[in-house]
Amino acid sequence: MKNSGILSGAVPPIDPAGRVHLVFCVGDCADARAAATAWAVQALAAGRVATVVPAATAAEVAQFVRRSCAGSRVLIAGPRREAMAAAAAARVAGALPCETTTYITAVQGIALFCPHCGETRDVDAEPGAVVACGSCGLDLEIRSHLSGHHGTYLGAVA
Repeated sequence: MKNSGILSGAVPPIDPAGRVHLVFCVGDCADARAAATAWAVQALAAGRVATVVPAATAAEVAQFVRRSCAGSRVLIAGPRREAMAAAAAARVAGALPCETTTYITAVQGIALFCPHCGETRDVDAEPGAVVACGSCGLDLEIRSHLSGHHGTYLGAVA
C-alpha cells in the first residue's frame, strides 16, 4: 500500500515495497520521534533496512537522499514548517513524490512565498489569512496551494 503525500492524524504505515527506508525526525517534537520509531520498527520487522536520522535538518535530508539508491523510501516526521522544508529538500535532491511520506505532527506556522518579490518567510497564519510581506510590504492572501517542490504556501496580492 502506497502512502506518499502530506499526512496528519494517525502515523501512516511504511511502504513495504521499499527495501531501504530513510527516516527523518525534524523539529524538536516527541510525536515526530514516536513516528520515526514506529517506522523503523515496521521496516525492520518487514526485513527492510531503516536508517533513522533524529533531529535532521533539510540539508541532511538532501545529503542522505542524494546518496540513496533508487527505490528508497523517504519518511519525514515533524511540525509542518520543518517537515515541508525537509520534504522540499528531498525532492530537490532527487526523491520522487511517490517515494516520500511527510507526516505533519503540528501545524503552527507556515513558509509563505511572495510572487511579487520572490522572498519566502515564516508566518504564523493559515491559508485564507492576509499578511504583509516582510520584504516588499504587499498584503498577501495565503492560498491553500502548497508547493511540494519548495515547501511553501503561495501568497497572492490581496
